Amino acid sequence: MRRWGYGINSLQNKASIYIDEGPRWAFVLDDIAEAICGIVPSIPFPKAKLKLKDPDDIEFYGGQWTTWKEWYGDFNQYFHLLAHNPIFEFCQSKIRTKSVDITYDQAREMFYERDQKFFDCEAERVKRYNDSASLQ
Repeated sequence: MRRWGYGINSLQNKASIYIDEGPRWAFVLDDIAEAICGIVPSIPFPKAKLKLKDPDDIEFYGGQWTTWKEWYGDFNQYFHLLAHNPIFEFCQSKIRTKSVDITYDQAREMFYERDQKFFDCEAERVKRYNDSASLQ
């Protein structure tokens, strides 16, 4: 199976078109995991204590203890970490991606009608970014 898409970085004026090729089951499995991740509720974890073991984590957090809320966030993020991410990585290992770099202007010309709202929002975002950068 093949699917294509495009990625855009309007601040750096870059874009690319990519094609993914791989077995259909890899795409379906990834889509299912992503859909489930999107509906898992964001129930916050309690502020129960969690003991850190890795020296780098201890140094970063300034001690051996943190909380479940600080470490994992909420149930949605925990699901993403333990289920969605490994499934995504497995599926991506079965999918080959090829990409072609193009300019932002070329992407806008090719895809504006298809995704007009996105391009209009991006133009506004770039304008705000440039305005704030000129004030500094």
